Amino acid sequence: SECIEGLREALATLQREMRTTATILAAACLASDALAFTPTATLPAVRTHAPRHGAMCGVVMQTKGDTIEQKEVGEGKEEATEIKTAVDNKIGVVVRNRKAVQTEPEVNFYARTAMRIGALKETSPLLTSTMPGNKGFDPLGFAKRKDLLLQYREAELKHARLAMLAAVGWASSELLHPKLVALLGKDPNSKASWLQPGASGALEKAPSVLNGGLETVPPLVWAALVLATGICEVWRMLSISSTPNSFEPGNLGFDPLNFYGMADDAERRSLQLKEINNGRLAMVAIAVFAGQEFLADSSIVNIAPQFFTAGPLANVGNIGDVIAQYSGLLSCESGIVYCTEGQGAMDAIMKGGSAETAEYLQEVLGD
Repeated sequence: SECIEGLREALATLQREMRTTATILAAACLASDALAFTPTATLPAVRTHAPRHGAMCGVVMQTKGDTIEQKEVGEGKEEATEIKTAVDNKIGVVVRNRKAVQTEPEVNFYARTAMRIGALKETSPLLTSTMPGNKGFDPLGFAKRKDLLLQYREAELKHARLAMLAAVGWASSELLHPKLVALLGKDPNSKASWLQPGASGALEKAPSVLNGGLETVPPLVWAALVLATGICEVWRMLSISSTPNSFEPGNLGFDPLNFYGMADDAERRSLQLKEINNGRLAMVAIAVFAGQEFLADSSIVNIAPQFFTAGPLANVGNIGDVIAQYSGLLSCESGIVYCTEGQGAMDAIMKGGSAETAEYLQEVLGD
């Protein structure tokens, strides 16, 4: 009987200690919930019993039996271990939930606005994309997945870069091509010029699908363009095939002045934003060039002289004359230009050029 009484006293003492421990652990669990501001979680259990002795905060304790019999010391220790494990797991769940809330990507303002007016699907990756220039514009829902979004941005950058080059090249060809043809000793109004006639009959419009004249471009030029483009495209496809969901669109490693290499993350993002914005503007501009020339039957430099022939670029057509005077590359001795019986490059320019060109050279070069 004395042995039994001793066991009962030991069991009573253990139960009191168990209640104290469970109370402390439950308070810690509730405090963690209050700090995280997250709903309580229920841990999966194979066998469960009614919550007690610290089965708080929505935590269901796991046990090896259907009930906990606290009549033996060994089982009491087992319950204490299970309570501690359950609460530790609960705290871990809360911490993980808190981290998930903190790292959740922010919804793009423009994409969210487009979604609210029905111009963007709720599943579009544009909603959480951090790409520079993301305006949430995808009304037809082409970019359904992240890999497709990156591919479309890659294609957009390619077209943007080509459009920026074309916007400069289109106007430059209409300004400089006649003079370059004349420097080579040929008639600017002959078939040697690739420009197309306008309403006035003068060769002034750049060749295009709407203006015509693409058939005058030598086949060798087309072949070289197609071959170079194909090589570049195949190389690019192979380089990004291993990382379809994480490659950087448009990054071809071309940075001869090291602007991008020296920039920090914020500056790089600014450079990317400037490129995509200027590229989009250039795509619109080149479409306007083609449409205006087709409708007005005249060159863009004549349609908008304030931007070209009568504005800041008024003397761009005389660049070749200045180069010829100062560099000697276009002299008769160079063999590049055609000169007759001792004529110098300047005499050839003066004879074939206009009075305005002569006045301009006189002003630049002096007496």
